[in-house]
Amino acid sequence: MGLQTEFISVIDEGLLPPAELFRPTSPEALVLSPAALAAATMQELIDDLPEQIALLDEQGTILVANRAWNKTVIEHGYLEVLAGGNYRDFCAAKAAEGYHPAVEAVAAIDDICSGKRNFWQLIYNGQERWDGRDFQICIHRIAVGKERLISVTRFDLTEILQLRLAKDAVAHSFVEGQATERQRMARELHDSTSQSLVAIDLLLGHLKRCSQNREVLGVVAELQQLVGDTQREIRSISYLAHPPALQEHRLPEAIKSVVEGFGRRTQIQTSFEIEGDARLIPLGAETALYRVAQEALSNIHRHARPSRARLLLRVGPSATHLVIADDGVGIARAMLDGGSAGVGIASMRTRLREIGGRLGIFNLSPGTAIVASVPTSTRVRA
Repeated sequence: MGLQTEFISVIDEGLLPPAELFRPTSPEALVLSPAALAAATMQELIDDLPEQIALLDEQGTILVANRAWNKTVIEHGYLEVLAGGNYRDFCAAKAAEGYHPAVEAVAAIDDICSGKRNFWQLIYNGQERWDGRDFQICIHRIAVGKERLISVTRFDLTEILQLRLAKDAVAHSFVEGQATERQRMARELHDSTSQSLVAIDLLLGHLKRCSQNREVLGVVAELQQLVGDTQREIRSISYLAHPPALQEHRLPEAIKSVVEGFGRRTQIQTSFEIEGDARLIPLGAETALYRVAQEALSNIHRHARPSRARLLLRVGPSATHLVIADDGVGIARAMLDGGSAGVGIASMRTRLREIGGRLGIFNLSPGTAIVASVPTSTRVRA
């Protein structure tokens, strides 16, 4: 059995407290400092926690560490950060090798020891034996009785981040699949359902010419009105689901085209304005904002019952905001508070989150405003 394996076995079986592994054995050294005594009182509290936790004195010396900390550092051969070692010196050595997270950790420890700050955290990528894994480290200044200690807590976030990436990939795939399905339905409505309605209208026209019965003619006229309304509704839905491609236009032109087409087909008074240089909007953000405008107009058409809708694209030095506002019936309070929302709002939020953006929904008086915000590029695109 190797030395490291023996250490792990001793710690796991509780045969020796981790702090005893490197404790001096001379009588003088057995007299613990007040800080060490304070840390020792915390040992049982931290030992069974799954996070890796160590308590330091104000010089950076590790007074005690829990089982998770000791097991991990022993498995990976970093015996210098067991109890008795100096965590600041360990970080300083890694910083001297050019490892940037260690540079930040040393500065944070110095600030906390000097009282400039009480808390610091960082998410970083591991190196050497921890290469390919992601961690979060938190350093706190804490009080145990009259003593001041420094707690270092490390979390392995690798699996959590992988699950989050997988979740985002599934959400993105769902949104893209939804857009594809909407386009397919739009084509079906236009190519099949619309043609059937045209045939029905022709037959009604024939019936109207052949019949002399006033009651029949009244019913025919009403049916023709319903067919006409349905055809306009299908054209509106088809246009919103499958508008002119963004690849053919820049974002302002593409949104303007959608807004104008939306107004013609729905009889809703619409307007579109732009402020700032649209060339600062990244290409990926253009697609997301275009889809948000498309989805928001679709929601207005289906749910808001407005007389007017206004879109504003404002390009600032650090962020771009697309505002879609209407004077309709408003939106449920639960959606404003982040509660359950329809698929359309969820898809807008997902699209924006993927590029570091966010979605805001606000009640107006009357109506609703949706604000999509994305980071602005520092370079102007040709």
